[in-house]
Amino acid sequence: MLFILPILVLATALCSGYFSLHPLQTIPVKGLINVPYIDGLNKISLSIAGFVLVVLLAFMIFFISERFKLLSQTTTLPSLIYVLLVSGIMINIGFDYLLIAVFVVALAVERLQRAIDLSKSNAALFDFGFLILLAVAIYPKLIFLILWALCVIFFSGRTTLKDLVALCIGLLTPLLLILFYYFWVDRLDQFINLFMNNLLMGEFMYQLPLIELIRLGMLFLLLLVALYHLSTKYPLLMVNQRRGLLSLVSMLLFLVLTLFLIPGNLYNFMYMLALPLSFIYAQYFITSRVIAFSNLMFIWLLSACFLIYLV
Repeated sequence: MLFILPILVLATALCSGYFSLHPLQTIPVKGLINVPYIDGLNKISLSIAGFVLVVLLAFMIFFISERFKLLSQTTTLPSLIYVLLVSGIMINIGFDYLLIAVFVVALAVERLQRAIDLSKSNAALFDFGFLILLAVAIYPKLIFLILWALCVIFFSGRTTLKDLVALCIGLLTPLLLILFYYFWVDRLDQFINLFMNNLLMGEFMYQLPLIELIRLGMLFLLLLVALYHLSTKYPLLMVNQRRGLLSLVSMLLFLVLTLFLIPGNLYNFMYMLALPLSFIYAQYFITSRVIAFSNLMFIWLLSACFLIYLV
């Protein structure tokens, strides 16, 4: 299945512009780290770039799941679920800065899981903090992930002062490097304004199309089922597995908080939401013993994924 996923993603990327009758309006967020040549790419180049990053994300999700034993068996299901959740976004929106930031966050999640496994080393915690701040610099609307990074270590088994210092140094290092760059190019006075303008760009998404409300409601219902199932299986999980899954659940909570408190565009944010959701959903489908109901829930998930084509 792992070898079929790139073909599935490629087919989705190349279908851009063919199935989307009503292209979604996106907000052109550009962070403190700007890549000028991205704005000059044509639609085909953007589709290829989106294909490459989504494939890398799918493989990264599989690697995290397998390397740190977050799930009870070796499976590509979380990677498949991620591709399904973002397939409609790829067709409607394609490649943007958020997708780059999501890939950086996926790398940060890998370092966090490594920090949970290797409790005697602080290198992974430094990397985790560095990558989280880097993702926020690329896409400022992910600013609540900094708060998540500071909170998650307290229930990940890394609660010593040395651990907290390593994380804080990791968070400060890219910030200082970016400040030095803006000072070097004599744009330091623009730093705060540029960040705040991109952070507050857009409007709060309280009025959504009916079809989108239905889709989100379906995903939320499945999430409740998955979280309830996780709570019943939680005492049976290994300690590091508990910490790893709990860190992803907490990440999802901070991302939902971002949706309600940070103005922006809901549609492309599924690139980010799908990262923790893919693990949480996969854990439910793998460990559920009520086969008929879990099969029904998987059809429910597929229906929710394909509803976005009707937006």
